[in-house]
Amino acid sequence: MKKTSEKTKNIIKCTIIGILLIILVYMVVNLTGKFSNRSVAVETVNPVEFEQEEIKDIEDLNVLEENVLEKEQEKIQDDKSEKSNDNNKKKKVNSDKPYYIKVNYGANVVTVYSKDENGDYTVPVKAMVCSTGRATPTSGTYTIKGRWRWLKMIGGVYAQYTTQVVGNILFHSVPYLRKGDSSSLEYWEYDKLGTRASAGCIRLTMQDASWIYNNIASGTLVEFYSSSDPGPLGKPSAPKISWNEECRGWDPTDSDPNNPWRNYQQNIVVEENLNNNSNDNNLDNSNNIDNTNNNIDNSGNVDDNVNNEINKDNNTIEDDNKENEKTEEENKNNSIEEENYNDNEQTNQYNNDIDKNNE
Repeated sequence: MKKTSEKTKNIIKCTIIGILLIILVYMVVNLTGKFSNRSVAVETVNPVEFEQEEIKDIEDLNVLEENVLEKEQEKIQDDKSEKSNDNNKKKKVNSDKPYYIKVNYGANVVTVYSKDENGDYTVPVKAMVCSTGRATPTSGTYTIKGRWRWLKMIGGVYAQYTTQVVGNILFHSVPYLRKGDSSSLEYWEYDKLGTRASAGCIRLTMQDASWIYNNIASGTLVEFYSSSDPGPLGKPSAPKISWNEECRGWDPTDSDPNNPWRNYQQNIVVEENLNNNSNDNNLDNSNNIDNTNNNIDNSGNVDDNVNNEINKDNNTIEDDNKENEKTEEENKNNSIEEENYNDNEQTNQYNNDIDKNNE
């Protein structure tokens, strides 16, 4: 009986251990499956389902989280890049989307292409300055998926006009401190546009982010590459704004009528016009002074001309006087000669009379 009892106890122990092992294996497999499903869920979900799920936070995407899966992402990108490029060459040719996007993370430029007459994406239509980061894909081609007007980002900040490329890699505006508040821009981050500054997303000006949000259809291809050549349209510039304490809380490209940059830029235009008018007035005044001086010079010339005329008249008068004096002198001489001639005639007549008397 004792032997049977011990044998029963051993069987029970083995059974319990076996059950525990089965439960443990089940839990491990189940957890692994959930984690695996989470890592690929966003890549396969339809953009319409995003709206149904009401995603409000980038962490709700639960895909390729930058602070946990960065190394796994790089390995996945390296493994898939060659296959993605081969597959997407066919997609590029056969794509029915109007645009094709290239992200040059080396130069921090986004260039949008449209189709040429042969159906190839070779016509550059728009270039955008951007900021990429350490988790930005280094190669491969992906398709545009979901989009959200405002989305909470890692770090508790918010972005406008967010458009998903792959996982939690998005096109979006420079971050804001408060959701829905366009005056809460992280201006110090805006000053970094054109350099590597994000965690991995592609930051853009609000104007460019909204253009992609409104014009780029789901399914549009986005290619990542690196080159020192910014692209056919070059690299647009983004102004530094942190120096302007009055306006820097707003994106300068925001079309909101409350944006103080609009009035500031209008004031600059007004000041430039005033300066131009002032310069024109100064030029007119300078011309007036020059004209006055010219008039003075001309007046001097007139005076000189008058003096010349007077001198000329005086000379004429002098000449006339000299001529008159000469004429008078000649007339006087002629008169004297005539008188002498008459005297001689009288003398001769007298002498003739004397001679006749003597005879």
